[in-house]
Amino acid sequence: MIFGRLSVVVCCLSSVICLLSSASATYAISGRDVYEKVHEMSLKSLDHKIDMTMALFDKGGGRRSRKLTSYSKHADPEAYKALAVFNSPPDLKNVGFLVHARTFSERELWAYFPEYKRVRRIANNSQDDSFFGSDLSYDDFTGPPNLDDFKFSILKEEDVDGKPCYVVEVTPKTRRKYTKYIAWVAKDLWIQLKIDYYQDKDVYRSGAFKDVRIIDSIPTPFQSEMANKKTGHRTELTIDKVQYHTKFSDDLFTQRSLERAGK
Repeated sequence: MIFGRLSVVVCCLSSVICLLSSASATYAISGRDVYEKVHEMSLKSLDHKIDMTMALFDKGGGRRSRKLTSYSKHADPEAYKALAVFNSPPDLKNVGFLVHARTFSERELWAYFPEYKRVRRIANNSQDDSFFGSDLSYDDFTGPPNLDDFKFSILKEEDVDGKPCYVVEVTPKTRRKYTKYIAWVAKDLWIQLKIDYYQDKDVYRSGAFKDVRIIDSIPTPFQSEMANKKTGHRTELTIDKVQYHTKFSDDLFTQRSLERAGK
């Protein structure tokens, strides 16, 4: 009887120790710490030129293809500028998107449509809207966010495509189209490999970032996909060519340049 009770006590103590060890491992690094590292890696990639192919798939399997070029410039300590221009198809050729960020939380966004020959300002509260009919958002094509605008919490650790990841819940402090997102951040690479955006309890948008290659010491996913769970629509983004450590003039990131498709 005594031995039985001792066995129960030993089992209970072992369980407590395991739980304490697990908790300790969970909080060895905080969710905020993880995203500080993601932020640092994002800064390294801000000076770039990237040629991409965007493929849009509807629920019935129809496919539309687009070509675009993204330019970006980092200005210390927080400011950055970005320009994206469509090269094809003909109905989107020279349509463009421009971002001026004075800080990571203070940004101005514009879009240009050659058909109307005018630049249109995009309200900051529209940053989560569809990027020209795709499943990506305008926010997906801007630089890193202001971390102080979010709360972070590590949920667990899990592998994605054989890479160990921290699974982090990220909740905006201000109203956004999503109520939170859960991201799988690769350890040591400090980039997101998977992301689920929630509206309340339901996932409405889900992304995956694959074919990660190290270019100039920067981990770069050459294949990305974002799927809308409500519409059955998805968008694939493939990098055709990437160049980092570019040194573009500020003249490239003006409204006049936007109207001239970066020329």
